[in-house]
Amino acid sequence: MAGVKKRVVIVGGGAGGAILANRLPKDEFEVTVVDKQPYNWFWPWLLYIAFRGSKKPIKREIRSVLKPWVNFIQSGAGVVNLQDRYVELENGKRLDYDYLVIATGATVDYSKVPGLDKTVELFGNYHSTEENAWKVWQTINSMREGTLAIILAPGAYRCPPSPLEGVFLAEEFFRRRDLRDKVKIVYATFYPRPYPAEPMNELIEPLLKERGIEHITFYTLDQIDVEKRVAYSMEGEELKFDAAIVIPPHVGVNIKYVPDNVLDNDRFVLADKFTNRVKGFDDAFVIGDASALPVAKTGVTAHLQAGVVARLLQGEEAKNTGRTNCPFDVGYGLGTFVISDYYNPTVKYPINKVNHLFKLAFAATYWDMILYPELWDPIFEAFFEATEPAKLRPIYG
Repeated sequence: MAGVKKRVVIVGGGAGGAILANRLPKDEFEVTVVDKQPYNWFWPWLLYIAFRGSKKPIKREIRSVLKPWVNFIQSGAGVVNLQDRYVELENGKRLDYDYLVIATGATVDYSKVPGLDKTVELFGNYHSTEENAWKVWQTINSMREGTLAIILAPGAYRCPPSPLEGVFLAEEFFRRRDLRDKVKIVYATFYPRPYPAEPMNELIEPLLKERGIEHITFYTLDQIDVEKRVAYSMEGEELKFDAAIVIPPHVGVNIKYVPDNVLDNDRFVLADKFTNRVKGFDDAFVIGDASALPVAKTGVTAHLQAGVVARLLQGEEAKNTGRTNCPFDVGYGLGTFVISDYYNPTVKYPINKVNHLFKLAFAATYWDMILYPELWDPIFEAFFEATEPAKLRPIYG
């Protein structure tokens, strides 16, 4: 019937969900965002709380970053029924939809590594909560000597550069405190090289050596004995530490799906990598960290996927390219970007001060960019076009 708006339910009010909601025209869609908490968080800033003690606010109310015509319901989603096209809220109320978008993000699972929960309780981490990021800050401030181990646990995790960003910022912290010769920093990863993508590793591994940071590869974290201060790997290695910051395994949010075969073993939602359509369903999509797609779990990825889904919902043709564009802080005011797509491997993008400033500029515009996509989209589109991997590879390799 002419004039009837399409009902879109978006489960999750983070970066991807909010951007998508604000992009859908109000005269065509009735959009409802559902989230169990009232806040939209800028998660990348946990890094700067943990290693810089930043007091910059990292959350805003979801309602404040949504257009006035977008509905917001603060509630957890207990059931997502893809067959009967409804979302059941915690109170039992059902939201029927014409189109569904799953944008729930990911959550951490400490149970995958025995002893990890106690390790986080004692030393913190910078991939879960603001409270745990402040624990990291307290941890490094209390160290005067010994070994700081930063360990990447096996499995999925948010932001591919973030483990090494923590390593580099920790090194800078101790050097500026004149403690670098007394504090040993060790980075342990299950990958065969410090950074998994070789072109980027060609920049990163020499930098680790230059700054005196030890790294251990093929180290698959198995368990941690906090009392003994030892982390054990599946390969049989023992890593002794005085303090340990572990990047925990991430899994999908605990929501019941009908059917449940749309989930992988870690509860991430299976989908088509080009359209973000949930496996087997034309009227349901998944964007951002919630998906099992072979792309980086980052805000930029969610941003780009939201754009594709917005166009598809409006009847346009659109496809994901698998583009990544992750800012990478290597300390001392220097940075680079991890840039790739489905068709091009990671670019060996140079490390310089300008790239670090780009990261800070993105952080400064984050909520404004979500609320006013009509203003910011042309800027981002121009940036992404100028930095397409196919254009950069002949220049940087």
